[in-house]
Amino acid sequence: MKRNKIPDEFKVYFWDCKFKDLDMHKHKKFIMERLLNLGSFNTFNWIFNNFKREEVESFLKEYGKIRLSRNSYNFWKFVLGINQLWK
Repeated sequence: MKRNKIPDEFKVYFWDCKFKDLDMHKHKKFIMERLLNLGSFNTFNWIFNNFKREEVESFLKEYGKIRLSRNSYNFWKFVLGINQLWK
């Protein structure tokens, strides 16, 4: 899967770090966390065009409970059809 750079319009989600230094591979979990938690429809489309569904599901299963808000976590659980992630 082709990995594109993070669009400049997403800088607003990374206010506390050097946006130009973010690396799609090295900072994948951090990028997914911010965009899944705080993003909009545009960011969601971008995530699924740049990361495999399996990568997003794996992130949710491994880190979702601790790195996403409960609302975001439950939303993504519903959207992706993943059952029993939150008990």
